[in-house]
Amino acid sequence: MRLRYKTAGTLLMLALPVLGFAQGHSMDDVRFTGPLLTPGPAAMPQGEFFAQPYWIYSRTRGVYDDHGDRHMLDAHDSSQLLSLLLSGGITDRLTGELVLNGSRSAHGAHHSDGYRIGDSATRLRYQLRAGDALTGGMTMAVMLSQSLATGRHDRLGENTFNGQGSGVYRTSLSLLGQQVLWLPNGRPLRWRWQTTWSPSPGSVSVVGRSVYGTEQGFRGTLAAGAAVSGALGLEYSINRSWALALDLTASTQSGSVLEGSVADASGQRKTQWQDGSRSRAFSIAPAVEYIINDQIGVLMGVQASLPGGRNSASYVSPQVSMTMTF
Repeated sequence: MRLRYKTAGTLLMLALPVLGFAQGHSMDDVRFTGPLLTPGPAAMPQGEFFAQPYWIYSRTRGVYDDHGDRHMLDAHDSSQLLSLLLSGGITDRLTGELVLNGSRSAHGAHHSDGYRIGDSATRLRYQLRAGDALTGGMTMAVMLSQSLATGRHDRLGENTFNGQGSGVYRTSLSLLGQQVLWLPNGRPLRWRWQTTWSPSPGSVSVVGRSVYGTEQGFRGTLAAGAAVSGALGLEYSINRSWALALDLTASTQSGSVLEGSVADASGQRKTQWQDGSRSRAFSIAPAVEYIINDQIGVLMGVQASLPGGRNSASYVSPQVSMTMTF
């Protein structure tokens, strides 16, 4: 009997720290919108819907060359992107998403003829494991993404700025995670991560003037390279209405190959071939979250490129977003 009581007492002593951890914290006064860039792995309940519109202004000030040196542009490139993320719970573990984009761009005094439809994407996210915010259990999910070439990329005529698409149908597979850590002051720090792999998609037909710099009369194909990327998102809850967020991203893509032909002055077709170099990019995106209620939140921040890029842009991109749950 004494041994039985001793064993029970030992088990109770081992359980007390866990019970104290779970009972000492509460999510009642904690709300997040999610950071700007890193998606979350949590599944939406079946029949629930979520909408998140973005307004993003990007200003490209320079480019990183193949050695990582930054060169300033003679005239800045700028763009405005209107993006809408729509999500819905298909089952309690499976979430479907649709991303729609429209944008306008400019270089110096030249610009697109208003907003143009860009590429869109569909996603399926399956939750592998449901975490626990009170005990620190990690939520994990896998996500399959398919980009859709809904924006124009070639046959652009006189104004190539009207090309806001890539022509590429790219499939990507991602692994996502999220965990809540409780700081000594009793407030939670939520962190999430994403790793994404995308194999090289099939060749894209390119005709005439295009977003790839080809001229009138060109006929050929573009083979885009494989891509790998990662993202880390942090969110610190100040109180029920306010939170601070930060994203860090890294990506790399193997070089693309553009090949085809164009007619010369005599009408003879001349072969053109261009082998693009591998690129890589890093960025940071601090933001502030204001949560109005359980259904509506506002997210304001800025994404900026970081040194270390190769064959990529140097830019600053302020953006505003709103989250709405139905």
